[in-house]
Amino acid sequence: MAGVDGSAGSIDAVRWAARAAARHHAPLELVHATAFPDLLVGGVVPPTEDAKDLLRRHGRHLLRAAHEVACGAGAEDVRERLDPDRPAPALLDLAGQASAVVVGHGHGHGRFGSLLAGSVAMALAAHATRPLVVARGDLWDVPAAAGPVVAGIDGGPDTAAVVAAAFTEAASLGTTLLVLHAKNDPDVGETASALDEVLEEPSRRHADVLVEHAVVASRPRHELLERSVTAQLVVLGRRGRGGFPGLLLGSTAQALVHHAACPVLVTHAGV
Repeated sequence: MAGVDGSAGSIDAVRWAARAAARHHAPLELVHATAFPDLLVGGVVPPTEDAKDLLRRHGRHLLRAAHEVACGAGAEDVRERLDPDRPAPALLDLAGQASAVVVGHGHGHGRFGSLLAGSVAMALAAHATRPLVVARGDLWDVPAAAGPVVAGIDGGPDTAAVVAAAFTEAASLGTTLLVLHAKNDPDVGETASALDEVLEEPSRRHADVLVEHAVVASRPRHELLERSVTAQLVVLGRRGRGGFPGLLLGSTAQALVHHAACPVLVTHAGV
């Protein structure tokens, strides 16, 4: 499922989602939120039917354009949905029906662009029941398109979900997988042994994926941001093991969603 708002970032999201749908032989649903609640006068007076019809026509126009982009990027089964709610609630409500949700990067034009790029992406990263992909970076740059999938793990509760998603994406992209454990002062021997254990079962299931793993003494966000420059995709968990109790989205995930040079997939143990 991809969020559509007509901005350049959302078109990137549609392209990324379309290519992923083609690789996984899955349908793609394009969603545009008309945000009728934003038209409430004084918070209580409902919008007129003319105002709602105007937003519906605009939404259908954006969806038709996105549909053409998706088909051009290889998606075969493309569906369209207009939702009357605001973007964040609409996508969160529909997320449970999708294998993943894809939204754009950067600030688009108008209120829909800024919402999808900022608060909506962060709300989905923190609350969505399915993985979120933020389509960042120059997605069609040739060196990056040949790069690896990079999985950032820390041994926390999201580690298994991160590794599983990263293997699946590396297999579908036909590329290598780098599993990275970055910490400020690692016990290299102990951490490497734990990494081998985490990778054992998914490595058997995806025997065609060439896997490298590394333990580095560095701040995770710094290391992952640096690796994102040459990666096709960075996969990481919603919240690291060092996060505060009750924190829904960790600082590393926030940094990557805002600043990575390639698409970012955020997943969690509940997936």
